Amino acid sequence: MGERYVAVAPDIALEVLLLEQERLLRDVRAHIDDLSAAYRSHTGTPTATLVELVTGAGAVRQRIDQVQAAARTELRRLVKAPYGDPRVQRAECRTVYEHGVLDAHGNETARMLPALPIHLYLADDRLALVLLSEESAVMVQPCGLFDAYVELFEALWDRAPPVKADGAVVELLLAGLTDQAIARQLGVSERTAQRKIAALMQELGARTRFQAGAQAAMRHQ
Repeated sequence: MGERYVAVAPDIALEVLLLEQERLLRDVRAHIDDLSAAYRSHTGTPTATLVELVTGAGAVRQRIDQVQAAARTELRRLVKAPYGDPRVQRAECRTVYEHGVLDAHGNETARMLPALPIHLYLADDRLALVLLSEESAVMVQPCGLFDAYVELFEALWDRAPPVKADGAVVELLLAGLTDQAIARQLGVSERTAQRKIAALMQELGARTRFQAGAQAAMRHQ
């Protein structure tokens, strides 16, 4: 006999997905701790030539621009609230956005997670910049710590669901985008995006935007 499926209430199904994402983030944080401990045990304290502390909002912004402009092959980013979405400068770009931050651009492939542990920029295999706050950051050159940041990015990238630039409304709703961000992804006005969302919610009888996206996604599985 073929497989049989039983309908599950959207709130229950989505809660399971959110709990799984939280578990994955806990695993990533534990992995960061392990990598940091291994790095300290093998190399000791980073030298000034490998790690640079940057302070001051202006200096941090300058370093962000420099790292993005320095990418020749690929720029990789973890973009975390509340620091917003610095513009992509050059090169191909892969970005994992934290929920509510997405503002993708033409040369960018974007994915999204509910939360990110750090705000990170990687220019090729040459430079890393980690934002500690809007007024402080750490610049890292290739070393054990740099390798740990690369591993972290790739682990999060593999776990993050994609947000397609061609913009299926269902996928964008599931990603938690605002009306404004959905409009940018679809290439339409914000009012048009709102009409599309309202029509989808009415068709599905959904009470919330996320519920509408989840119900539509389950219909197409």
